[in-house]
Amino acid sequence: MNKYRVKDIFKDAYVHGHVRNFFLTTNNQGGLKDYYTNATGGAIGIITGNHKGFEIGVKNIFTYQTFGGNLKAKDVNTGYNAKWEYELYDVLNKGNYNNINRLDELFLRYRFKKSYLSLGRLKPEYTPLLNQSDGRMMPFSHRGFWGHFNFHPRHTFNVGWLDGVAPRATTEWFDLEEGIGLFNNGYQPNGEKADYYKFYPSKGIGIITYRYLHKNFKIALYDFYIDKLNNTFLTEVGYNVMDFNLGLQVVYQTPLQFSEDLPYENRYVQPKEHGQVISSQLGWGNKIFKFAFAYTHAFDTGRFLFPKELGRDRLFTSISRSRLEGLGGVDVVTFKSEFRLLKPELHVSIDLQKLTGLEAGQTTLNKYKIYETFQANTRITYTLQGFLDGLTLDLLWVYRVNQNIKEAERIFNKSDFNQFSFVTNFYF
Repeated sequence: MNKYRVKDIFKDAYVHGHVRNFFLTTNNQGGLKDYYTNATGGAIGIITGNHKGFEIGVKNIFTYQTFGGNLKAKDVNTGYNAKWEYELYDVLNKGNYNNINRLDELFLRYRFKKSYLSLGRLKPEYTPLLNQSDGRMMPFSHRGFWGHFNFHPRHTFNVGWLDGVAPRATTEWFDLEEGIGLFNNGYQPNGEKADYYKFYPSKGIGIITYRYLHKNFKIALYDFYIDKLNNTFLTEVGYNVMDFNLGLQVVYQTPLQFSEDLPYENRYVQPKEHGQVISSQLGWGNKIFKFAFAYTHAFDTGRFLFPKELGRDRLFTSISRSRLEGLGGVDVVTFKSEFRLLKPELHVSIDLQKLTGLEAGQTTLNKYKIYETFQANTRITYTLQGFLDGLTLDLLWVYRVNQNIKEAERIFNKSDFNQFSFVTNFYF
């Protein structure tokens, strides 16, 4: 009888990854400066063969600039330079376009039946708040423990504890207390600049999810406990009847006591803030057309807060280049349409979104001082088959306009722009 050898787990290994080319250009209106860049890169990973349920996975991501304009060049009207284009590289080391790589995954996983336990740098199961969201060259990545339990087709559980993060568009890994607040801290409700970076010695984030699916009905429960910061509970319900689908998401947030002992300007969340959000959707669709109307209301009981370093919110009204995080007392309306033309592999989608309820210059319920906006996203996606199976072409046109103000410093790289991205992905 032959004994199983260590090298045998590599003989049965599974290699996967992608090659990506990302062209991005932002055309600012009103005579403001435009920018463009092209990034090329990819990822390669390997998962060893399964030995008594155990397997090891590792994946590295790399990126470099193939061509582009001068992203450091400042706009003469505002004194600012590029924003979105830098996000294809390392936003913590602007100007580095060639030495960009990250060990994205390194985990030990134990599989049993349809369930698994993972430890290390890993990819958690999708949630509406914490996710990879790989709309750049480097996605959000997470480190810690994750347990996925699927003992019955109708019931799925996930339990996780994450203590590290590599935010999107960065190359470094951070403990959670170093990762939270790494980017723009925004403003406090009284108008002061917020400064909470490294004021929260958070040990990690605990996640519990449950999903029930039966015929045309589904319900999902998510709880996110961020040590020292807050607790977020999200419920999502969906029901399909004939060609229609109904959806409802409800979010309720509770601040933790730790913030009360910090100076006002160093708080991530104020003690009496309870972010509350309700998001709904009514959709209709068949094999060719899909339409949906979605409405989200964030209540004025507090700002909806979830660290932007961990993922991006995926509510029913969410679309690319737009998020709800940091807002309260607002309404968001989104009309979504999708068409499958010529072949099932060609998708054309148009999303129209309007954000209202913000008072210009007010920060009580507006962490980043954004304004009421109208946004239109047009996307064309073509997935090839046959010899080029695995190749996807994706064109996205984003048009956003500020509804309140037209001052150059307020709109530059934030609104009143046309942005085009053309992404080529080859998955293997």
